Amino acid sequence: MTYKKIGFIAPSTCLSVKEKPVLNRTARLLKNALGVQAVYFSPHLYSSDAEIDHVTAPVEARAAVFKEAIRELDLIISVAGGTGAEDLVRKIDAKDLRVIRTRRPLFIGFSDFTFLLNEIYHDCRVPAIYFPSLKVGKGDFSSLLALINGEEIHYDGAAWLTPPPPRKLSGIPIGGNLSTFVNFLNRGTPPKFSWKRHILFFEDIQVDVEDLHRLLAALRRHNVFAGVKGIVIGSLTPPGKSPASKKTQRRVVRFIQTYLADVIRDRRRLGVPLPILTVSNFGHNISRNLMVVPIGGRVTISRSKRITFRLNSRAGHNGRRGAEPQNPIS
Repeated sequence: MTYKKIGFIAPSTCLSVKEKPVLNRTARLLKNALGVQAVYFSPHLYSSDAEIDHVTAPVEARAAVFKEAIRELDLIISVAGGTGAEDLVRKIDAKDLRVIRTRRPLFIGFSDFTFLLNEIYHDCRVPAIYFPSLKVGKGDFSSLLALINGEEIHYDGAAWLTPPPPRKLSGIPIGGNLSTFVNFLNRGTPPKFSWKRHILFFEDIQVDVEDLHRLLAALRRHNVFAGVKGIVIGSLTPPGKSPASKKTQRRVVRFIQTYLADVIRDRRRLGVPLPILTVSNFGHNISRNLMVVPIGGRVTISRSKRITFRLNSRAGHNGRRGAEPQNPIS
C-alpha cells in the first residue's frame, strides 16, 4: 500500500487564506507520516469564480484539476465542503472511470464531497473516506492514518433507537451528508445499490424537521429503508453544544423514530429488523474524536455499540509514478 504522491483539490467552495497555515500543517503531517515524495496544491484552493463566487473556479477548470489528479496522485483530498462537487459528475467520462478503477486512488472529503465519494464507490467500487481533511491537524490524525494504512479503527456509539441486533451487524458504509446524499440519488436514472449489503451513515447541519421529512421521504422513495442493513445517525443540528442545539437534536431524532416506526415494525415482523444507532461524533463542527468513515469499506457494529471500521485493500495499486506534481512542499 504505497502513497507516493498526494494532493489537495477544491471542487466546491474555496478556503479562506487564513486557513492556509492549517492546510500546510495537514499537508506536512501526511507527507511525513506516509513518506510521500511530493504534495500538490490545486491552483483554486483560495480563489473564487468571477461569475459564481461560491465555487472556486468554472466547472471546466475544476474538472481539469480532477482529471489530472486521478491520473497522477495516489491520495486526493478535497479541502472544503460548500457546493459545486456535483458539477464534476457531468464532466467525468468513461475514460476517467477506467483510470480510477485501474489506479484506485484514495479520495478523502466531507459534506458536499459526499456526491463524488458515493459516485466513485458506485461506479468504480473504489472505497473512499468521509472526513473533513483539515481536521487531521486537530487531533484526529491517528485514526485517519490508521485507516489509510489498512488498520482497523474503533468508536463507541451513543444509543440504540431500536432493539440492538442479535449479533454483530456488518456491512458496507454508505452515505455522508444527508442533503447531498439524497441529491446524489435524485436523478433521472438513480444509481442502483444492493441496499441489503449497506449500512447508511448520515449527518447534516441546520436541518429542521420539515426539511428532514422531505429528505427521509426521498430515501423511502428510493427503497433505502426497505433494504438497508442498518442506520447510523450523527449530528443533524447547528454547531455547538448549547441547550438549544441539544434540544433540536433530540427533536429530530424523535421525528426519525416516529417517521420510520412502520418500517421498523414491518421489518421486525418479516424477520429482518432495521437497527438504528445514534452517535455523537459524526457530523459538522465536531471538536473531538471525529468519526472517519470509509465509504465502500467495511463496518462492524456490536450490540454494545462498538463500531469498527476498515478500508478495503487497495489491491492492484502499485504506486506507479507519473509526472511530478506541481507546487510541491517540503
